[in-house]
Amino acid sequence: MQGSLTQIQLPEILQFLSMGKGSGILTLSRGGHEITLFVRNGKIVNSSSIERQRRLGELLIQRGILRRSTLSEVLALQRTVESDKRLGQILVERDIVKEQTIREVLRLQLEEEIWNLFAWEEGEFKFEAAEGSKLGDSIVEIDIEPLILEGTRRMDEWKKIQKTLPDDMVVLTIKQLDDSFKRDLKLSPSEWRVLAQVNGRFTIRAIINRAAMGRFETFHILYGFVRKGILVQKVAPKPNIGGPDAPAPTSSLPKAAPEEVAKSGVGGMLSSLLKGGSAAVKSTTSGKGTMEFVSPAGVLAAFVNEVVASFLETKEARSGTQEKNFLQRMWRDLVMTFTRADLITVENNRLNADTLELYFGYFEFASPIQDTYEDTMEGLFHLLDAIYRMLASRLGERQATKLVREVLSHMSPKVRLRYGDSFNLEERVQNVLKLAA
Repeated sequence: MQGSLTQIQLPEILQFLSMGKGSGILTLSRGGHEITLFVRNGKIVNSSSIERQRRLGELLIQRGILRRSTLSEVLALQRTVESDKRLGQILVERDIVKEQTIREVLRLQLEEEIWNLFAWEEGEFKFEAAEGSKLGDSIVEIDIEPLILEGTRRMDEWKKIQKTLPDDMVVLTIKQLDDSFKRDLKLSPSEWRVLAQVNGRFTIRAIINRAAMGRFETFHILYGFVRKGILVQKVAPKPNIGGPDAPAPTSSLPKAAPEEVAKSGVGGMLSSLLKGGSAAVKSTTSGKGTMEFVSPAGVLAAFVNEVVASFLETKEARSGTQEKNFLQRMWRDLVMTFTRADLITVENNRLNADTLELYFGYFEFASPIQDTYEDTMEGLFHLLDAIYRMLASRLGERQATKLVREVLSHMSPKVRLRYGDSFNLEERVQNVLKLAA
């Protein structure tokens, strides 16, 4: 069975497979994007995207269940001592994550992916029948009928939401509320969890990445806040949002009850937002040439900028055909994986870490922002590795190594940190890039 999605859409295809208790592989393609769904006895049991290597670890991180540092330790263990075991098996055996939690996360992710596919109005589909035993392991089993009902409801809701919140780059801020409204305000733990991330600076995409509740659910909650008059849209801020004396974000909302804060999982951040955080410190350069940073992430971002600037001054770069905004493309692709690294932006082949540094300055590395820090550092190290490989291909490895070493020798002695004094820029760069002697 195959055809065009303009003639028969995914819900109808799935309903046909459900009624016929079909087993096989359903492939959907549109504009170069392809996804495969595995169906056994009329139930969806897996997808090609969830099968990708490392996908489980990233899903657990994005849902706030696993720390990136913990994932790195487990992956290192998998590469050495327990190479014959899958990631999920190791996590369960070592009691890091419960098996039921893993199944629930995979089920939620698979449902989200399928609901997104419901919106495809064009493309191609192909279903190839296969015996159930040839479809591999069942990650989960999803009944199709309730999936279609919920997907239809979500599509109707999306149309309403998008009239008010057209995309995930919208920035929201808390509206001033009168006392009677605040007294009557009752919020669920999920609503507190989302509202805790609203500070007048984060885009909806950043809130989704930190609330760890899924795209639709976060949009739905924010839409409800806008309709109730709790939140209003704000023009997206410029990347440079203030100096050392920039005021902390504040809220006109009443303080949450302790039990609500505890349930939200972001008590530290919520408390800081409601009371007002400490004075922030942004990266600066003193008259003596000292480069002062709030965090190692700020240092790495500045180092990347220096390396890119040095490369663009070479004759190979001036006479080459590299794309105008290659750094923006590289970082955009990495943030798809390291989702909480999105506080760093790119303009004109330069990273801007001002928002990130202010964020760390406000909350002083409190527990709720550790995920942001870990994702950002990991993303920056991957970016640095990609840039070095690009330099090696354009300049040759020896010249690329020389360029990076010159930037290191110029910058390392000047770095001063407010937090993370043990961070050694030269040592970390050497380890990541394994620079040739």
